[in-house]
Amino acid sequence: MFMRYSLSTAKLSTMNKKKKTNKVAVVGAGLSGLVCAQALADKGFEVVVVDKGRQPGGRLASRERDPGFDYGAQYFTVSDLRFREVVDGWLEKGLVLPWNGRFAIAEQERVGEDYSLSPSSPRKQRYVGVPKMNAFALALSCELAKSATVLTQHRVTRLEIDSDSCYRILGEKPGDSSLEQVQSQGESQEGAESSQESALDCFGLNGFNYVVLNLPPLQVAALIATAGGALPAILQASKCFESVDQVELSPCFALMVQFAQPLALEFDGIKVSNSALAWVASDSSKPGRTGENWVLHASPEWSHLHLEDSLPDVSAALLTELGLLTRQDLPPVTFSKCHRWRYALAPNPLAVGSLLDSANKIGYCGDWCQGNNIEAAFLSGRHMAELIVRDAS
Repeated sequence: MFMRYSLSTAKLSTMNKKKKTNKVAVVGAGLSGLVCAQALADKGFEVVVVDKGRQPGGRLASRERDPGFDYGAQYFTVSDLRFREVVDGWLEKGLVLPWNGRFAIAEQERVGEDYSLSPSSPRKQRYVGVPKMNAFALALSCELAKSATVLTQHRVTRLEIDSDSCYRILGEKPGDSSLEQVQSQGESQEGAESSQESALDCFGLNGFNYVVLNLPPLQVAALIATAGGALPAILQASKCFESVDQVELSPCFALMVQFAQPLALEFDGIKVSNSALAWVASDSSKPGRTGENWVLHASPEWSHLHLEDSLPDVSAALLTELGLLTRQDLPPVTFSKCHRWRYALAPNPLAVGSLLDSANKIGYCGDWCQGNNIEAAFLSGRHMAELIVRDAS
């Protein structure tokens, strides 16, 4: 059993004064968390990244098994010069390439009526990871592992204060026996999730002067609400948490589907409005991909209304809508898989970069702090690191 410590307001406000402020826990290995961790490690901080997923990247999600799909973020553009410098490096390494597809906008005046499609020309160059969208996140994680600790499949369930008045993070990870079972059976990571969840061990990590939460706002709130001792009331009373608590993330269903024959559609990516669909893309049209693979994203409104529907029902509904959009009988489906993103895009994102509660040494970052895209996630992680470096100096 883990030891638990309570903490007074005065003690929390003076925490870390006894020790050098150079050890940081980053909870969540999305792009913001990885960028923040790398920037801090470059400045000499001792950094530990903890993520519940099987691999880093968050919503930079790609299916690893064949057939492959990008079922999270679909592409990114560049506006900021700091991000441009990084993307140029990814281009040189072959981690990203331009996606020069054919794009369109589809609209319905009313739900159930025919769609009108019109070609669209992007104002900015679209880029994708190669060979999959998560390529640059995985590369960043591998580089980070040279100077920091990156722990995947570690679900953080509680924050506490340890005996040295620093943060302690507690959680669950796959037990050694379940990992051995997976390896002996030759299961892939994707197919082994249920096996690994059947045997969990607890973990506890101590001595963090700062904690960064790269999580959706609702998960931030839940983690803080169950923190040890006086932490919940203290952290919830801060202006930073008040800002976090105002942000909501809409859900999104992502359907990955492979057809037996090419889909008779002249566009590679379609932005859809006033529909169950929000986005339709030929994943195979991206550089380095093959097959007749398509990704369908449901609209936030439709996803919210059908959030607890069964995944087969969601898949059927989205395929029906695709048929209406394309005005054709769809070819036979050879593969289909639906993913439920409970936290996708923020209708009301902040524009602050990131948030640091300097009195209590806890920070919040993510694309929802800056906008709703990959560039925003990068800038938020960079901003979070800058705030911590300044605060610790």
